[in-house]
Amino acid sequence: MREILNATSIQHIEQLLTNLSERAEQIDAKNRQKQNELSEKWFSPSLFSRRSNLAIDYVTETRDTFVQLQRTEGQQAQYYLAERLSLQLEALTTALRINKLPKQEQDSRITAQNKIQQLHQQLVTYRDYERRLTENLDNAVSQNNPVLIQRAQQRLNRCQMAIDTLEKKISRYEEG
Repeated sequence: MREILNATSIQHIEQLLTNLSERAEQIDAKNRQKQNELSEKWFSPSLFSRRSNLAIDYVTETRDTFVQLQRTEGQQAQYYLAERLSLQLEALTTALRINKLPKQEQDSRITAQNKIQQLHQQLVTYRDYERRLTENLDNAVSQNNPVLIQRAQQRLNRCQMAIDTLEKKISRYEEG
């Protein structure tokens, strides 16, 4: 995690979160005085899992993401959390600076990243199917049963076509 977070960046993020927290509390207090309630749809659900009409709740979730990043061991998880934290900080900073609802387009990067992540997970699943279907084909060949061989080969071919289609889809998403 040293590559992702060093002492300077930790201090910078902590200071930024403190500033955002103060600003959020000011905005929440001002809205309470005016008896305004913020929309619970401040941010995309892919960026913040909370739904709240208080700005401070989003700052709290960002702080939770930061704490989770500091405690996470796996490199993939660290990169994901670091990217999420970065997007949350960017969205909060913008929203709290202008005290307006952020546009949904700002969260499209994390939505696209989530979609790519889902596609990669699906690819892993398909690869596992392919491995099992190859084993089934090998078993059918060892039994010298033409009907089983044909069925196993057809299923394996369909699986490989699905993998090829999925890989092309992932490439298109990654290229933008």
